[in-house]
Amino acid sequence: MGRRTIAQITWGVVIAALLVAGQSAAANAAGVTEREGEPGLPDRAVCGTLTVSEGRSNPESRFLDLPYVVIPAETQPATGTPVVTLAGGPGETTTATAEALAADPRIGGSRDIVVLAQRGSSESSAPFACPGATSAYIDTFTTDDPPSTEMSEVGLAMQACLTAFAEAGGDTSAYTRADFSADLVDLRATLGYPTWTLYGDSWSTKIMQLTAQRDNAGVDAIVLDGFSPLDRDLKGDAYFALADTLNSISARSNGEYPDLNGDLAAAAELFSVDTAHVLRTKPVSGMPRYDSLSGSDVLTIVQQALYDPATASAVPYLLSRLADGEKDAINPFIPAALDQLTSGDLSLFWLNACRDEQPYWSADPTVAPEEGSDSTDPVPLPVLTYFTAADQLCGAMPPSSGELRAPTPVSQPTLIFRSDSDPLYAGPGAEAGRAVFANNQMVVVQANGRAGAASDACALDVLAGWLASPGSPVSTTTCADAAEAYPVLPADAVHPTSRFSSVVTAVDQRNWFELTIPLIFGAFAALWFVGWVIGVLVQAIRREPFGLMLASGIAPVTGLAFLGTLWLTVTAGQAAYPGFTLVGVPTITPWLGLALLGVGFFGLIPVWRLGGRGSAALAAGATLVWLAAIVWFVWVAVLPS
Repeated sequence: MGRRTIAQITWGVVIAALLVAGQSAAANAAGVTEREGEPGLPDRAVCGTLTVSEGRSNPESRFLDLPYVVIPAETQPATGTPVVTLAGGPGETTTATAEALAADPRIGGSRDIVVLAQRGSSESSAPFACPGATSAYIDTFTTDDPPSTEMSEVGLAMQACLTAFAEAGGDTSAYTRADFSADLVDLRATLGYPTWTLYGDSWSTKIMQLTAQRDNAGVDAIVLDGFSPLDRDLKGDAYFALADTLNSISARSNGEYPDLNGDLAAAAELFSVDTAHVLRTKPVSGMPRYDSLSGSDVLTIVQQALYDPATASAVPYLLSRLADGEKDAINPFIPAALDQLTSGDLSLFWLNACRDEQPYWSADPTVAPEEGSDSTDPVPLPVLTYFTAADQLCGAMPPSSGELRAPTPVSQPTLIFRSDSDPLYAGPGAEAGRAVFANNQMVVVQANGRAGAASDACALDVLAGWLASPGSPVSTTTCADAAEAYPVLPADAVHPTSRFSSVVTAVDQRNWFELTIPLIFGAFAALWFVGWVIGVLVQAIRREPFGLMLASGIAPVTGLAFLGTLWLTVTAGQAAYPGFTLVGVPTITPWLGLALLGVGFFGLIPVWRLGGRGSAALAAGATLVWLAAIVWFVWVAVLPS
């Protein structure tokens, strides 16, 4: 099926070339070729490569190969307008949104779903990657210098990468929103789609808005998920969005966390006065390093933790502990936040931001000096450090045209999704920017973190209904009251022990060495249990007294019950509140676990009484194993940390 569909697309390219003969030479130069698909894509997916000029205004420019995926409609021939998506951040390579749309029969059943890789991403033929700059940025979490000072190494590494990229024939000026948009226009023309529906996610909503303005006749409808208008101040919006998200969570916490913004300010002040030192592993190189966290580092970590649905629900409890002076509580959040920061490509983000965003965004936040202070200079507040990095390294890059930031009226029906917990793109910004869409509806989605409409069941229902008839009225508030689906972690449900997160991480990463004690305990208890059951059955069959033998099974039975209880309580907590184990374990876990381990330890007494060398050896070995398990469990799950 894949080759037949590719053949159809190839014919479409020829026909499209004839139809768009009057268009620009750059569009005519674009073309598609077949390629092998990535593992894990739907069986019906068709993979190809779009070839475009890197610098469309430069006839000497090299060409770029950009992979794309078409997931044909489940029912052929397709009757719905195709939907095209672009990853939500510079350098991201995910097809998750396209796959989610294609998997929903209400959407992918009747329409093709298309996703295009971004120019400069690791999937393109000429990726712009600067691991040195990313590594240097991660290293800023190891020092407590002012953020502007910390970023000097980032700037040097980035400049070296820009120079190397240019020497290899690359055009660093060809990575603006206009270039990303032109790639989409070329893809539509070369695939032969007369029109399609644009689906923008987060950062790529800007690309889709610009595409709707520039390729108006080729756009049937628009979906903007996490909308950031073309003319918004990206940095200023991020600070506002972070504060707005914390206010929203405070409001739906039923008084549990009444002032999360105050807690964050107190936490940042705590780390600004006295930095914290933590031994960690670099996410880029894997080498060990000591983090030295400042107030700005804490602000950045908290924002990333709020953005990630896997950690967001635990952030309110984290902030309450930090505000109380418990600095170690942030330790488990650091790796997840840094992974979130580097999940895309920071260097490509900076390259794009230096042209499209940084020249137009606001200065870092400040407050007026205290009354009676000798200085009249504004007092700097903690900053989001990846913006500070851009401020330091963008100086030599000319800005893109201000015309690319000018919204113009768009007539196509538009559906806008806005999350009440998006700490990067501010809701008021989306409200202000929707006015240029003549026929728009905005759906507010309540959630923990920013997962996107394609990952939210309620939002997906709204989207499917709207795509069936773009512009038709939808309920804009039906997804705004989901407190039961996205609860805030209550403090009285947590036994605070940040050490337990290392156990969960070890399980996720299959790090068996760090799980040595529980693995030995589990294997010992399981083998003993099997042997004990066999022994009891044999004595019962022989009609021999087996009371003492029965009592000797207390230890293996309670040992297995301990492991099962630990798994069940922790799993239930994680299911209800993703990120639970970053701050602790359910309150019942430590005490029930200690009770079962204690009963099992005293249950070794009948084993000693069985007599014989074998029983004595078993009892001695079991004693050591149980003591090790008790010490391990007390350390990771009982002692507060």
